Amino acid sequence: MTSLRVILFLLLQILNVYSFDFGINLENSFFEIEIDRDHPDKLYKDFEDFIVKYKRTYKDEIEKKFRFQQFVQTHNSVQEMNKKSAELGHSTKFGHNQFSDRSKEEITSLYTKVAPEKNPNLPVLTKNNFRVKRQLDNLPKNFDLRDKKIGGRVVISDIKNQGTCASCWVFAATGLAEVALSVYHKKTIVSFDLINTLTYIFQTLSDQEVCDCATKPETTACMGGQPEDGLEYIKQMGLSVAEKYEYNVTRANLTGQCANEKHARELKPNTLGYYKLDEFNAAYLMTRHLYNYNIPVAVAFRTSYTFNYYEGGVLELPLCDDEEKEHWHSGIIIGYGTEKNETTGKKANFWIFKNSWDKDWGEEGYGKIVRGEDWCNIESHVKGARIDEHIIPSN
Repeated sequence: MTSLRVILFLLLQILNVYSFDFGINLENSFFEIEIDRDHPDKLYKDFEDFIVKYKRTYKDEIEKKFRFQQFVQTHNSVQEMNKKSAELGHSTKFGHNQFSDRSKEEITSLYTKVAPEKNPNLPVLTKNNFRVKRQLDNLPKNFDLRDKKIGGRVVISDIKNQGTCASCWVFAATGLAEVALSVYHKKTIVSFDLINTLTYIFQTLSDQEVCDCATKPETTACMGGQPEDGLEYIKQMGLSVAEKYEYNVTRANLTGQCANEKHARELKPNTLGYYKLDEFNAAYLMTRHLYNYNIPVAVAFRTSYTFNYYEGGVLELPLCDDEEKEHWHSGIIIGYGTEKNETTGKKANFWIFKNSWDKDWGEEGYGKIVRGEDWCNIESHVKGARIDEHIIPSN
């Protein structure tokens, strides 16, 4: 009985202090959640299970109380977002994950505050670069680079984890470059002999090198950036393999760590060409880039801390509109498709987004984001790359 009173007290304190702004009034919303209204102790049990699952340790009871408050706030937010999604006929699902006990400030620290700039000197990929007779007619309705293999190995590397660092831009750049390198090597193998065909084995490239070396002396990768920053470094200096230069989030928060001279160049300097996709035809060009080249595109988009709780389905809610300040996130698009909502029968076109928040986020580390509507500017700042100089667009 005593523990239940403590729990009720905590919950009442939380409701008095915290609210979530998503265009929905969440005042006293905890007691509107039917599953917990008669059993407030269940939520505390869920929190205890969360602690075990994610191996959380808190320094004292004060911090544990604070983390429980964040967990309840997350619970309320997730419930309301799922409700809103269902009302709109969306398939999107939100749920608890590794971020559920983190504050809004901690979560938004994962995002860069650096808005993408329009670089007038960057080559532009346009529809003229694709000589096709039937335009989109000859594209498959669904395409996923996770189904593509080179040398018996899928061309998309495993899901990575940037940790507590705003280094998403780094993972976007290396994720794009490592596939471009793999596709290039496949094209340069002219022999049909099995041994020669398997000469090149897909290599995961070093995110840590980009963190250490692509930033200014007084800054760190965790202060944020854009995929273009990483691609420019890779273009000039090449890149080593991740196995020899592994990612370390503590190191990524430090300055003066560049050690590229100690590691061989898997991707050679001055061989990668990168460019932006014409934003007026971005959706078409993104699908063409994926299908024709078998290479992802890097994207940057506006978002908020609610994006962290995406669990599945096609993300259509405008999560970029619930913040006073702009926050940006980056990753790569590795495919596209169309999904039918089993409840409403509504179809939604989507991009397949590869995130860098481990497999606990979304659908095993991937997400489906609505396609063709420039959701939160996701189709406005798109970068492509290839190691094949004759196709790099020129102005």
